[in-house]
Amino acid sequence: MRLYELMRDYAVENRVPREPSLPTPELGHSLSLFHSGLLETGLPCDGPEDNLLLTASPLDIDSACLSYFVVAFLPFSSISREEEMNTILFDVFSFFKWMDKSGIEHGLANRDLMGMIKELCSMQERCLKLSHLLDNESGRVLETNPDVVKTVNDIFTVMKIENNAVTLQGQNDNESVHLGLPSDIIPLVELHDSLELVLGDTTERWVLIEAGQVFPELPAQ
Repeated sequence: MRLYELMRDYAVENRVPREPSLPTPELGHSLSLFHSGLLETGLPCDGPEDNLLLTASPLDIDSACLSYFVVAFLPFSSISREEEMNTILFDVFSFFKWMDKSGIEHGLANRDLMGMIKELCSMQERCLKLSHLLDNESGRVLETNPDVVKTVNDIFTVMKIENNAVTLQGQNDNESVHLGLPSDIIPLVELHDSLELVLGDTTERWVLIEAGQVFPELPAQ
């Protein structure tokens, strides 16, 4: 069954209150946010642009999806209190437990889901600070008006960290990119972090044009 349909069935069975202010009000507050976060990870979906619904299988949810939702998506979703964040994460955890109880296979089965969520929450501060510093650096670079011959917009994985530079691998391109970064940014970067970046090629070097979200990799259990 498709993810959207599973979420809807869960909401009906558990009498989850509607949330009219969100794109999928029938899913309630927490699952509507989770649905929106999963859409942003690029999972299969269908429908008009203003009402996309997940057609992905629950098996398509992996640790990267959870990492993006907890670390990159939720902090920018108008959540102002830690209690609200905890409620949302508990509701998402309860949805996975409902799938387990219902015998529905999903991509995070047999994982310590609560442990994963707690670990990701502990990484939020580092990733938010890194995202902020990368955004500042992109603004500084643009002020220098670099002579860029092409740009690449992708989610990059950090493959190597050395001195004041990182080696990045894009999701859509197998070519490695060597990007220099200021010394105050490097200590915040960890191997296998995912960085949403727009990079510019000046033929002499790569420069940072725009920075988006940052989210970490969870180690295999």
